[in-house]
Amino acid sequence: MESEGNLIIRKLKDYYSYNKRLNRWPYFLRTVGIYVFLFTFAAILGVISEIVKNESIDLLISIILVIGCIAAILFMWMQDIKRYHDLNGSGWSYILIRITFNILSIILIGYFLNFILTMHLFLSKGTAGPNRFGSDPLGREAGRNYNAASLNSEVVDADYENVDENEKQ
Repeated sequence: MESEGNLIIRKLKDYYSYNKRLNRWPYFLRTVGIYVFLFTFAAILGVISEIVKNESIDLLISIILVIGCIAAILFMWMQDIKRYHDLNGSGWSYILIRITFNILSIILIGYFLNFILTMHLFLSKGTAGPNRFGSDPLGREAGRNYNAASLNSEVVDADYENVDENEKQ
């Protein structure tokens, strides 16, 4: 049995890895989770800074906050890349797009473009079936239509096949 420490390390390696694919719901949860963590982390450090009121401690808190923000940015970029992989896009193209949009933020249009890219990651369905970045995290087969009507008709057809011949007539 795997120890709890090894499980945590394995999960952290998975979260900070750009391999595999990530569908919409885990991507959404991880995004919300990191923002909640950052807000809580910054609030706790701010309260400590106000209580202590020492320049040396303030410097230490600032360094800790910068390290935490860098770790959060890396975490989010890894999640973004995995989400981009689910859309069958290259991680390098994602990084190039994101950096370009951040540079364009100087003239304000980059904020709008970043928002559109983020909405694309949140709302677009991933590639059905395996793609060049791995298997489908939802276990779908390639080339099948997975809308609600087709799933419902498959259930009805399966139920009809299980009915005795006498009941069909």
